[in-house]
Amino acid sequence: MPQDDERQLIERARRGDRAALSELYRRHVDAIYRYVHLRVGDPTVAEDLTAEVFLRALEGLGEYRYTGVPLIAWLYRIARARTVDHWRRAGRYQEIELSDKIAATGSDPEVIASARIERSDLVVVLRRLTDAQQQVIILRFVEEMSLAQAAAVMGKTVGAIKALQHRALASLARLMGEQRKGIR
Repeated sequence: MPQDDERQLIERARRGDRAALSELYRRHVDAIYRYVHLRVGDPTVAEDLTAEVFLRALEGLGEYRYTGVPLIAWLYRIARARTVDHWRRAGRYQEIELSDKIAATGSDPEVIASARIERSDLVVVLRRLTDAQQQVIILRFVEEMSLAQAAAVMGKTVGAIKALQHRALASLARLMGEQRKGIR
């Protein structure tokens, strides 16, 4: 979507134009739902959290400042905050520390990440990654964002995203191997 088009929609939405609000919602709701669903694993909870994301966005639209970064980056940040809050409320949120050494898997992590795997297994394994690792995997491989787009969403440099992606894929490969072997 051209940035000028999105900027105009945002300005119209700020002025209360329901058609512009609906169009922004239509353009982004599926991506936000997929992101949240992969983070929480429950479709009903994902629907509720997605609704919260768009409610927060609507409430904050007057304060939102367009800086050339797509609106979806802001929505992903809200979605991330909502999912973290969800897990904290549920008492199940925990950060998993990154190992200093990347596990030697004998396979290219890119191949493993893009291989067809059961969705339920992926959700289980994704939850074992750090929050940042989950986010980079979802943005790059589910939402098919470029490195630059993922960097904008996550507020990092392209180089930092490359490094994070490499670590995340290595961890994902190791965890998928453990999952397949039945190791917890």
